[in-house]
Amino acid sequence: MNVSLAVWLLKGFIDEIPREYEEAALVDGYTRLQAFVKVVLPQAITGIAATAIFCLIFAWNEYAFALLLTSGDAQTMPPFIPFIIGEGGQDWPAVAAATTLFVLPILIFTVVLRKHLLRGITFGAVRK
Repeated sequence: MNVSLAVWLLKGFIDEIPREYEEAALVDGYTRLQAFVKVVLPQAITGIAATAIFCLIFAWNEYAFALLLTSGDAQTMPPFIPFIIGEGGQDWPAVAAATTLFVLPILIFTVVLRKHLLRGITFGAVRK
């Protein structure tokens, strides 16, 4: 489900990289692969980080597929949290613990990639 979103987002980021950078690398003697790895990829790392975060969040929150494709014995976290809430009264400490465990990997992933996201926001800013 995330492939179309990833292609759409990354195409926008790759289109923003000037083609002249790659051509200059080719003139300097790099092969196409070296020009991609050493010139284009470092410029696109911000877009890759943003796309990775969005795709991870969308895949993590895929409630409908998780509800339909899992059994009662083995469930993913999104359908498990309402199961805790609806079972004979609210066990709020269990709900809070499950929600914390559900959000923690996304939070850690976003914090790790924060540097690249901040670079992407400020990339191209002109100082006068």
